[in-house]
Amino acid sequence: MKDILIRNAEKSDLPAIQRLLSTYFLDIEELKPEDFMLAEDETKVLGCAALIRSGSSEKDFLEIHSIAVHPNFRGKGIGARLMNQLISTSMERDTELYVRTTAPGFFVKIGFERILNSDKLWLWEDCASCEHFGNCTQHALKYLKGRKLGSTQP
Repeated sequence: MKDILIRNAEKSDLPAIQRLLSTYFLDIEELKPEDFMLAEDETKVLGCAALIRSGSSEKDFLEIHSIAVHPNFRGKGIGARLMNQLISTSMERDTELYVRTTAPGFFVKIGFERILNSDKLWLWEDCASCEHFGNCTQHALKYLKGRKLGSTQP
């Protein structure tokens, strides 16, 4: 595989981000291109993920949001490289890091731990008002800061 560059996104990357997210029926609503990190080779964007400040009236934290890797490049470590970069960035900010996902296994492998479904209610106000909360398919996880990136061992 060609060399993959991980970099901060710019406004000019918006069309590529939107195309990639639409592959997985994700949208960029309320996100700015500058919130994203990109994985790219010499010709195209292969993956993206956003790191945003999130929270509710109860708690302020960082959240990994809208991670996507082009279907032809899944399973090649691109998602893990994007996460390692975002996690490193978040550790500089001395705040907690969470994710809501339908793929919890991926995040457990890189050092996240599942949290109780009920914890979503005080972390995210949109969960508290969601009519689908009782049947929610999104799992919430928290990054454990003491873990080595990509490790399930403390």
